[in-house]
Amino acid sequence: MQTLSIGSAGSEVFMLQRALSFLNYSLAIDGNFGPGTQAAVIQFQQEHQLSADGIAGPDTWAVLDNLVPQGMDISHFTGNINWGQLSPHIQFIYCKASQGAGFKDPTLSSNMATIRQQGLIFGAYHFLTFQDSATVQMQNFLSCGIDFTAPGTLPPVLDIEWQVGSNDGQTQAMNQYILNNKTACAQLIHDCLTQLSSATGRTPIIYTAKSFWTEYFGGVAFPDYPLWVPSYQSNPPGLFASWQQYAFWQYSGSGAVTGVSGQVDQDLFNGNKDTLNTLALISSSEKQV
Repeated sequence: MQTLSIGSAGSEVFMLQRALSFLNYSLAIDGNFGPGTQAAVIQFQQEHQLSADGIAGPDTWAVLDNLVPQGMDISHFTGNINWGQLSPHIQFIYCKASQGAGFKDPTLSSNMATIRQQGLIFGAYHFLTFQDSATVQMQNFLSCGIDFTAPGTLPPVLDIEWQVGSNDGQTQAMNQYILNNKTACAQLIHDCLTQLSSATGRTPIIYTAKSFWTEYFGGVAFPDYPLWVPSYQSNPPGLFASWQQYAFWQYSGSGAVTGVSGQVDQDLFNGNKDTLNTLALISSSEKQV
């Protein structure tokens, strides 16, 4: 674990600042450990009965990681991951499993196996397409070999967002289809969620952006399903469509994480490590590596 102090810089400092900011400490999130970050660390240490030396070492990180679990979500688009060098502050990883009627992410199996070997919390998501049936899409997702009842596994996620075609014209037509068939598309979402819940015994999570949902599904709400919201800003995201809280916040779509070559999506869990463990079916008697 890297000890951070005045003069430190880079992705680990950024994660430190992001976690402190999430806990309402005032500081810039710029990846540079300056006087403002030091002051926030000292305040955090004082409030949690730690040695107030302004240095983010193992004891400070242990408390911070418990209060603000951080993670990332990956797919075949993600660069190479050196798992042995992965930031120790990454506690959960969501992997793309499938998309539409037939696509399966070619990196899922190896990523899933390695994540479990590393003792990290694992999750998987399906990218929804709106012109394939719920049944065929959920069959595709559920045939990916994921045991959603296994300890250390987060609930399945339905990724609901802008559609992307092979060219601009196709992309525009696919998204226009949603606008033209809002009721049918909302029913498709409902059917996917209920099929996932029935098949896995878990309550699925919806990943969607405020801007997308407002434009395409204004007036439609699924408040009984937890929300994972992408919002690339310093402050926590606003809520919408009858959701009263969010479970996960994707705070960056182009982040840097130690051990990952290239950019990667970064996330915060809206709760502490015990709550995350409960969501991931990890009992108090079980211990992650």
